[in-house]
Amino acid sequence: MAATCCFTTVFTGQLCANAGAADIKYEYGVFLGADPENISDMESYRKIVIDAQYFSKNEISQLKNTGHIVYSYINLGSVEEFRSYFEKYKKYTLGVYENWEDERWVDVSQKEWQDFIVGDIAKSILDKGVDGLFVDNCDVYYNFKENKIYDGVTEILKGFKKYGTYVIINGGDTYVTEYAKKNKSLDAVMDAVNQETVFSAINWKNETFSKNKASEREYFQKYCKLVSDYGKDVYLLEYTKDSELIDFIKSYCLEKGYTYYASSTLDLLTPGQEKGSQPLIAKPPVTQPSSSATTTTSTTVTTSAATTSTVTTSVGTKVGQLLAGDANVDNTVDLSDVVLIMQSLANPNKYGLNGSEKSCLTEQGAANADVEGSNGVTLNDALKIQEYLLKIIPTLSV
Repeated sequence: MAATCCFTTVFTGQLCANAGAADIKYEYGVFLGADPENISDMESYRKIVIDAQYFSKNEISQLKNTGHIVYSYINLGSVEEFRSYFEKYKKYTLGVYENWEDERWVDVSQKEWQDFIVGDIAKSILDKGVDGLFVDNCDVYYNFKENKIYDGVTEILKGFKKYGTYVIINGGDTYVTEYAKKNKSLDAVMDAVNQETVFSAINWKNETFSKNKASEREYFQKYCKLVSDYGKDVYLLEYTKDSELIDFIKSYCLEKGYTYYASSTLDLLTPGQEKGSQPLIAKPPVTQPSSSATTTTSTTVTTSAATTSTVTTSVGTKVGQLLAGDANVDNTVDLSDVVLIMQSLANPNKYGLNGSEKSCLTEQGAANADVEGSNGVTLNDALKIQEYLLKIIPTLSV
């Protein structure tokens, strides 16, 4: 199974970027439809993905000097009609890309194409000073499953890695899974995966968004886990405006140590929606165990930015559960319960058991929130409640 998304960028102008310190608030944003005049739309994002073929070395330097990590799009397995080199390599095309009629799959086994993508396009992009490559359309192997295509994808990816750069594969599940099975390592071909539409889905006929089918969601969750288990970073790119779904994605990524960006549009140009942008995660304070007779549960949260923090919540004397999931004890299970659990873990001094805020977690709330029965409130409890609210699971009974 391979994702059917493809990125096609449209450019309207080439203006110089404005210098100055950026107010960075979010972890990751994908802006493949952007050109230099749109820099203000992505200045709040630490890691940004652009098509550097349309940015100058100076403009990329300005982005980096204002605190951004810049990755550039590069198309490994297909070629778009608007590219200046389309006519030259049209002879190697294999067929039209579904849902993108101005794009063609390419026979990546052709040495001329390999040399061009690695020795010309990738080199010219990296010479501009970007921090890595965002590699699209390794799914050519899903569509044309031949040994020569597999070998061609591998040759190109290894060529990228020889530059010593950071390589993110967009999708590529069929290829990556087979490569991992054969080689028991992903080190030679990639550093991360960006997986689209794990939880969301695109309705191509009318370009609207919905929730993904359970079977596809589970498939891509397993794929992301495989990549993560090999020590590689995982990014999710979702397309949705659904607040509840975004909250679920946020909780899921926090638990797994993944990074996410939820776009409200397909063009990947419109300024990122605040709701769908992952905040930079500051290290929360660590509370010391109390000398009183309480038990303590610690949860370790690992983010894709390689920061690890431990948050501690005291759960005190065990009390009985009255309504599973009702963390704020208002006799209703809803998103506010998830929010309180997340707050209690991120800022226990304020929102943990008997914290300074009025809305802090109580002993009864902690008992209700422990829907996994793990003798403590954890991120897994927040995730399970969200699954219940989204009707992924039928009940919260421990």
